[in-house]
Amino acid sequence: MNEETILDRLRARDESALGAIRDAWGKPALALARRITGSEEDAEECLQDGLLAVWETIPPKQPESLGHYFTALVRNAALNRLRDSRRQKRGGGTVTEVFEELEYCASAREDVEEAVAGRLLAERINDFLDSLPRRERELFLRRYYDMEELDKLAAAKGLSKAHASVLLFRTRKKLKAFLEKEELL
Repeated sequence: MNEETILDRLRARDESALGAIRDAWGKPALALARRITGSEEDAEECLQDGLLAVWETIPPKQPESLGHYFTALVRNAALNRLRDSRRQKRGGGTVTEVFEELEYCASAREDVEEAVAGRLLAERINDFLDSLPRRERELFLRRYYDMEELDKLAAAKGLSKAHASVLLFRTRKKLKAFLEKEELL
């Protein structure tokens, strides 16, 4: 079933659209949630949360890409679940590592007033990413958006772990300088 048909079914409040979304984009979204939460059970819950969020937001939302929209909802659910579990107990793992690596160049903004500034920050980060060479951009996105483990990411890119780590460090350093120049830090 194509994306437009699924969107039409959602607009018509046809629940079969949710099964079609799960069939089309469930596997990669589940894998992403599993990488973030570290748990099959939690990942499945995040997938269900993503399906519910799609159901509750379309309509009125009209995403450009339903697949990306759904995956972002599942990713956000996984990050929220991780944040909640970290509040209860301090943990480790790849996601914690990723946040620690990014912490010095882009701090988290939690209050409502800063949400608008957060959008501006996201736009400028996208501009920064667009300016990077393809290899650096892909490495950065797979590490910090898809939250891939450094070992696996380096192997997939044909790099040593040390080389991938250095490239990511340099990119984070460039990002920090860019954000400082834009007066966002």
